[in-house]
Amino acid sequence: MSLPVRCKPGLRLRRLAPILLAPLLLAGLAAPLVPARAETVLRYAASAEPRTLDSIVNVLSITHQHSYLVYDTLFALDETLTPRPQMVESVEASEDGRRRTLTLRPGLLFHDGRPVTAADAVASIRRWARRDTSGRKLAEMGMALEVIDERRFAVILDSDTPLLLEAFAKPTSTALFVMRAEEAESDITTPVKRIIGSGPFRFDSAAHRPGDRLVYRRNPDYRPRPEPASGFAGGKVARVDRVDWLILPDSASAVAALQTGEIDIYETPPLDLLPVLERNREIVVAVHGRQGQYGFLRPNHRQPPFDKAEARRALAMLMRQPDFMAVTAGSDGKYWRECYSFLSCGGLNENQKHAEWLRQGDAAAAGRLFREAGYDGRPVVLIAPGDNEIIRGFGMLAAERMRAAGLTVDLQTMDFATMMSRRNRQDAPAQGGWNIFPMWSYGFELDNPVANVALSTNCTDASYAGWACSKRIEALKDAWARESAPERRAALLDQIQQEASALVPIVPLGQFFAPIAYRRTVTGLLQTPVPVFWNLEKTAP
Repeated sequence: MSLPVRCKPGLRLRRLAPILLAPLLLAGLAAPLVPARAETVLRYAASAEPRTLDSIVNVLSITHQHSYLVYDTLFALDETLTPRPQMVESVEASEDGRRRTLTLRPGLLFHDGRPVTAADAVASIRRWARRDTSGRKLAEMGMALEVIDERRFAVILDSDTPLLLEAFAKPTSTALFVMRAEEAESDITTPVKRIIGSGPFRFDSAAHRPGDRLVYRRNPDYRPRPEPASGFAGGKVARVDRVDWLILPDSASAVAALQTGEIDIYETPPLDLLPVLERNREIVVAVHGRQGQYGFLRPNHRQPPFDKAEARRALAMLMRQPDFMAVTAGSDGKYWRECYSFLSCGGLNENQKHAEWLRQGDAAAAGRLFREAGYDGRPVVLIAPGDNEIIRGFGMLAAERMRAAGLTVDLQTMDFATMMSRRNRQDAPAQGGWNIFPMWSYGFELDNPVANVALSTNCTDASYAGWACSKRIEALKDAWARESAPERRAALLDQIQQEASALVPIVPLGQFFAPIAYRRTVTGLLQTPVPVFWNLEKTAP
């Protein structure tokens, strides 16, 4: 028990300081000095810099990488592609399965210290559903949302469907990240101004320098789930204090920085520099995720000649997948394989039936089909990004193949952001529109037919750029979304594959696997197709 120190009026405290502090100083001299733990900083170089920090406004994977650091999700896919609860503690279904009551885990906090509530979750779902294809399908199925109390909310649909949890767990394009209600209620075309999530890292806006770096600091208030991390699911344990996301657009500079230890992880090293990294014993080059990336050409279904199925079929006959994949991922086949499924290969819904004709390139038959489609020699406008090596390569090889077949091709290159904007124009190609653009998507994004951009065939301006139209495919997708029995779902997927093979909404170019490179001082990287930064550790070299 300590006694209070009483001072006479006018006695100065500074006269007591040596007497009071002497025992403390002696104790300090007797105790061993314990050095402060150094901050663990992970330095990461991605394939690009995110143009916005809102994955609803910008659905590219680079924006999702940022969002996974800052935000959390209601559900997430594990390594087996099974939806698992993440922010959700429990789900209770009504007897008919149409109503599900979701309870949030206790103790969830936003980075500003405010509790995460059911109202935040509901507002985030509503914002997401206005943009995401799976969310819009749930809205078509009568999705209603009801806040019950601080931690509970209900989702009501017109039928029982596994699509609900599949959609809520979709990892990208567009993932359902939970943000504060005040941000979630903002316009979906305008990026949110404040980056405040409840995830394992906090965004340091004061340290953000566009064109140079983004900085994220470990969130000490985050409560991970108790189970081990698996895929995007499980316990998100932040084992580093800070993530510095460095902007290194020059690939040679990024490779050099990885070799010298100036960065720890490089997301997508270029193909020609992979041997240099593979020979370095201090660096690991590995493929994470089993579905890789899926390359394709998207023809404009509203402009001649590709408004005719014959021309789209002819285009596909000119493109040999091994040639495109050799240019993209090497001629030895180590990092690619052929894939003729309009759903993802290596996923739950792969189906390569009804597409045998795609495997057999036939330039003579393609020429006949182009004539049947009425091709009159006018320029085919192919737009491609000059600042994206893989997609630019797709475009250049496609242009070469079409020219060899006698087509007039106007290959127009521009920066990636301009191309993404240009592809939304529906003008005639001669007036600023286009006929074809090359692209790739993560394989897992195409595994679900409702979320699959290639199968966006709803005949409206809201469809994926290219505006394919098939009421039959839309009806089959709707039936699949409402079906629970696995065998009947598989039969519907087979019909979707058959219809897509006749429609040719895209021309598949193959499946490739872009390896990630990191120093051996980094361990614990998860098997996710886009890098996430929980679970990994960095040790001293």
